[in-house]
Amino acid sequence: MTNSAPDDGCGLRERKRTATKLAIITAARTLTAARGVSGFTVEELCEEVGISRRTFFNYFPAKEDAILGSPADEIPADLAEKFIAGGAASAPGTFSPTLLADFTDFAVALMDRMAISRQEMNALKDAVAAEPRLLQKVLHGSRDAEDAIAALLTAREGIPADDPRVGAALGLFACLTERAGPAFFDPENTRSYRSILTEHIAALQELFASSTPPTSAKDIS
Repeated sequence: MTNSAPDDGCGLRERKRTATKLAIITAARTLTAARGVSGFTVEELCEEVGISRRTFFNYFPAKEDAILGSPADEIPADLAEKFIAGGAASAPGTFSPTLLADFTDFAVALMDRMAISRQEMNALKDAVAAEPRLLQKVLHGSRDAEDAIAALLTAREGIPADDPRVGAALGLFACLTERAGPAFFDPENTRSYRSILTEHIAALQELFASSTPPTSAKDIS
């Protein structure tokens, strides 16, 4: 019991830091969607969030970094814990049979908790696409997002990060979300993200079920 107070204090500080960081990201994206990348200053962003310039630069080196966000920090702790816990029953060195279903629930929950609307997201995508200088940052952000999911996956399944199955799972997840995301954000779409994502998963499962796997490395070449 004597150690609980310091631990609680550290946990509270970390939660506050995460909340502030997410508030900055959300405000930066909302302003970008409304005005474009060059349509607001760091000072205006700080005023929107209620922080000082010094606080802002404690979290991000530049406005563009706040717009793109930090993938690892944008995964709520409760969703991460639930996803990891789903692999508790799997045998060491094997993938749990509910991995794909749990990833679906995880991805849908992340989408449900987005702090900006579909319309704002489309405006944000257009604004970022119109800024060539952000391209490298976008690519770097994609790698960060992949690393964040890889960390969750290895923690869940107890499999080393360099295991080729981890890379295959990441590629599969990326393929599914990269196809479901644009379909969901299409201005004409009326379907839920879950229904779109599930449809893509079902199509992939049907494809794999009807395919004959190679029996050796020689068959692949």
